[in-house]
Amino acid sequence: MLTEVCDPTADFVLEHLNQRGVGFWRLDPGDFPDSVDLSAGFDGSWFGELLGPLRGVELAEVRAVYFRRPSGFKTPQGLPESEAEFVRSQARHALFGILAGLPRVTWLNHPGRMADARVKPYQLAIAAQVGLSTPKTLVTNRPDDVVAFGRRVGRIVTKSLSTILYESHEGTGVLYTSEVPESDWRHPGIAATAHLFQEVVERDYEVRLTYVDGQCFAAAIVPDDPDGAVDIRAHKRAVTYREISVPSEIRTAISEMMERLGLLFGAFDFIVTPDERWMFIELNPNGQWAWIEQETGLPISAALADILEKGAVE
Repeated sequence: MLTEVCDPTADFVLEHLNQRGVGFWRLDPGDFPDSVDLSAGFDGSWFGELLGPLRGVELAEVRAVYFRRPSGFKTPQGLPESEAEFVRSQARHALFGILAGLPRVTWLNHPGRMADARVKPYQLAIAAQVGLSTPKTLVTNRPDDVVAFGRRVGRIVTKSLSTILYESHEGTGVLYTSEVPESDWRHPGIAATAHLFQEVVERDYEVRLTYVDGQCFAAAIVPDDPDGAVDIRAHKRAVTYREISVPSEIRTAISEMMERLGLLFGAFDFIVTPDERWMFIELNPNGQWAWIEQETGLPISAALADILEKGAVE
């Protein structure tokens, strides 16, 4: 289990593994090399060990890896940035490269596959190819094209192309999807870099669908204020949840999408329109899910533990 020290979501899965007697090691890669040692040799395949203060693991014994939320690699204070980046890159390529090269290992999910899958223009294309409905979208740095797009589709929103954290007086947050008023369609800041714009999709409710190795766990999320912010996350706790069934055509398309992306787990966001059409919004290949399990009772953590247990015994 590769994750940071404070990750209560990971505990849901580890509790299942404990109850089943499945051996595991919870390791934060960010502790290497301060309190974790690595020594590995290669002679056709990797062998050696990872060793921490309390325990270690023989590389040849690893059968499953859950890549959850590892912290970043740390560097000694006072290093010039060029040297610090060298230290981080060596640690990253060594640790993840050796783990990725181990035979007969089940990855949940492989970091390289996740890196590809989280790119929004790419996942939109794959979603459309497997038959999912997708919103009309524009990626541009030309304000005039935003004006033309807005006039064609009506109301538009913008979202970041990658997850961006920012600091405020309320703490660390993410940039929400937000509606772009017509007065900002020609904003000169658009020219500074690529921006993603989409049509506003009328919603009846939203769905967080957690995919786990062929299983789809879906929860409807209904905001208390239907006329509130377009991003459901901005409603905070002013929402209600309920478990819902997934139409067979959506289930089939999602399974094909995940097979193409090489992922066993993913958190999908959909908008369901008043005419009951499921509109794909985005996929987070390492998204949060514990709060959905707590709100609905959906057995997501048990399904994740099933994958790791199966990988461990095969």
